Order: sequence, then structure tokens, then C-alpha cells
Amino acid sequence: MKIIDSVAGVFCHQDFVFAVRRQSHLQAFPGYESFPGGKIDREDSPQQHPSPFLCDFDGQSIHALVREIAEELGYDLVAAISAGEVTAVKFLATALAPATAPVRFRVHFFRIDLQSRPLFELDAGEIAAGFWNRPEQLLARFRRGDALMVPPFRWVLERLQRNPADYNLGNLSPQTDETLFVPRFELLSGLMTLSVPSNTFPPEKRTNAFLLGDPQAPQVLVDPSPEAPQVFERLVRTLEADDLAAIFLTHHHHDHHEFAPELAKHLNIPIWLSADTLDRILQKQGKDYFSAVTVEVRQAGDCLTTWKGESVRVYSVPGHDAGQLALAPDSLRWFLVGDLIQSFGTVLISAPEGDMTDYYQTLKQIIALDPAVIIPSHGMPMRSTFRLHSTLQHRMKRENKILTMHASGKTPVEMLNSIYQGVDQRLFPFALETIKSHLRKLQQEGKI
Repeated sequence: MKIIDSVAGVFCHQDFVFAVRRQSHLQAFPGYESFPGGKIDREDSPQQHPSPFLCDFDGQSIHALVREIAEELGYDLVAAISAGEVTAVKFLATALAPATAPVRFRVHFFRIDLQSRPLFELDAGEIAAGFWNRPEQLLARFRRGDALMVPPFRWVLERLQRNPADYNLGNLSPQTDETLFVPRFELLSGLMTLSVPSNTFPPEKRTNAFLLGDPQAPQVLVDPSPEAPQVFERLVRTLEADDLAAIFLTHHHHDHHEFAPELAKHLNIPIWLSADTLDRILQKQGKDYFSAVTVEVRQAGDCLTTWKGESVRVYSVPGHDAGQLALAPDSLRWFLVGDLIQSFGTVLISAPEGDMTDYYQTLKQIIALDPAVIIPSHGMPMRSTFRLHSTLQHRMKRENKILTMHASGKTPVEMLNSIYQGVDQRLFPFALETIKSHLRKLQQEGKI
């Protein structure tokens, strides 16, 4: 996967730092709290920057930093240095996103010390909010479950909390030996994501498993699905220190439960799932699939565990799969939606388990609930219901196109070649099923 180099400016005044919350519509890190900055462009000059404080660093990185700060904050760093507003610019840290990330950024952090706190002019296209806070205040927001943060951002804050004058923190890249362990990371406090290699639909290669539950509550593992015995062993090793109470399956597709019975046997814990999911798995895998495993049916309204002291309840979310269940705390500060959506691309809606009418209705119901963060099984958590809105709008637009093409006499295969131009041909059979699902919905509504 291509590595994208980027820069971030860590503005410091006394023991305060300036952080931003990214807009929820952005493809990368939607709604996450971070430092201002962005990717290094090819047009950024590689020449050494002539300004004091900036001339000792890699030219392209510094030119990108100056440009990004001007674009995002309306702040002229060079002019501020000349005016004596900046007292120092120092290299702070580097962090490379793990190979499991949908986009691999290598971020170069630069610390910028100021005489006072300027009133930045934020670029509303990229930044939803900006705030001067002490590191401990920002970290407290994360620990309450009110902020999305990537680990290196937190680690910078933690180091600055311990020593406000700290710099040259070195390499803050997350480190996981994938020959021994499955990567696990915490983007939302109290909800651990395990990026498990799985036999899922291309181009995806992993299914997120989730570990949640307060320390004194049942620890629940959601959708473990290692692709092979070797990955199963790595997952077991990764979970060694966790006292698991149950495995919860969101739905019946194999990339959400492969090796789950073996894991339940190994850990001597039950599997929780919907009645529909149980029936469909047994129909496909055989009646002995869950032999020697305690299987318990869960349904909408059930409480599985607690998060930050709140009950985590089950929701029914049919559409992609008739028996699919979702999870959310009572405050709706997050909503774990399984395969209802994903952060990149769209999900399959295919008969007999998929139904486009149900899918539309489920999207609308969750949008109406307005959870703060959406957590999919493929991709990363996203703040707000923006992706739900955009997914629904995208489906409606595609359905209108299908309706028009049907009226002109096009067959589903002819529609496929027109609608899905440029799509990986391995996905064509699944795309064709989605077109057929739209046609069934239109027929049910009497439109065709």
C-alpha cells in the first residue's frame, strides 16, 4: 500500500496546545480530533526554507507545513516568525499508520511555540472546530468516550501532559508483530478494534472484531472471523489477557463468524446471535457447526454489557442481512452497525437475506436516532450520521438510474456494465445482485 507523507503543526502556548476536530464528511479520519496539517504535495518545494526556525528541516516537509497552516488556519507562519510571535519550531515526532489502515499516512509532527494564542481562521471545509486546551483536558474527552483519536495523537498529548516542554519524541508508530498477534487499537475509548485478516469480499482483506465491556461488566467479543488456522492462533494469543464472557455475532455471513465456534470452545464461552442468524448459519454450515458450544439467542432491546456505565443494547438492523443485529449504548454516543455500511465503498444487498426496502428503512431509522459515531465492520469509526445520509442518497440516485434504464428496455447485465464502470470485475456478480434487489424493490412499489 502506498505511504502518503504528511505534516502536522502542534501549536503550543505555555501548557496549552491547539487541536482541531475534522469535518465528518472527510474520507480520511472523519470527525477525528487531531492537529492541523495535511499531506505533502508534489508541488511543495524541496528547497531549504529561508526563514529562521524553518531552515534546519527537510525543505518539502516545511514548505508543506507552511502551506497547510495557511490553508487550514489562515495563519502565516513565516510572517509570525518575522514578527516575533513564534519562539521556536522543533521536530516533535513521526508516526506511520499500520498496514491495516485503509490509507497509510506517515505524519511528521512539528512543535510550534508561540508568545500568545492567536485567533485562527478555520477552513470550514476541513475543520469543524478548533480549541486551545491543556493535553489532560483533551485526553479526558477521549476517556469519557466523547472524542475519536488515533493512537499517535493521544501519545503526543500524553507526553506533553507529562512534560509541557517536551520535544523530539521520536517514532510514535503503532507496533504490532503480525506474525504473532492481530493488531488491536483504540480509536474510541472503551471499544477495542481488532483488525482480523478474514475471507471477506475483495478488495477488503479484514473484518473488524470489537472488544467491549466495562472492567466489572461482561467482556464481549464481536464478530471474530480469522481467515485461517494461523490467524486463529494469532487471535487467541492477542486475547490471552482478556477475560471474555461471550462472543456476539452481528449476522450470518461467513466473514463475521469463521472459526468463532472454535474460539468459543477454546475459551469456554457462549455465542450470542439472533434466531435468524442461527438458522441461516446452520442451513449453510450444517447442524453440527456449533456442536459443544453454548448458543444463546439475542434480540432487540437485550442488554449485553455496559460501556462507561451505560447499558449496551441490541438493535435489529435488517437490509444487508435479515437477522443482522447492531449495538449501541443508551446515550447513542456510538452505534456499531456491522455491515450496514462501510467506510469505503458500499455493501452488498442480495436475496434471500438482503432486502432493499428493509435496507432503506433501517438507514432512515438510525439516521433519526442520530448517534454520535458510526462504527462499521469494515473500515474505521466515523463521527455523525453523514455516511448513512450519503449512502442512502447514493442508493436512491442509483435506483433512479436503474428505473430509467429499465424503462428503456435494459437488462440487469446491461445496467451493470453502465452503472459499475471501473469497478473491480471480481465484484460484478455481487453488483448484479444489488441491481436485482433494486428492481425487486421497484416492483414491490409498483413502479415497474
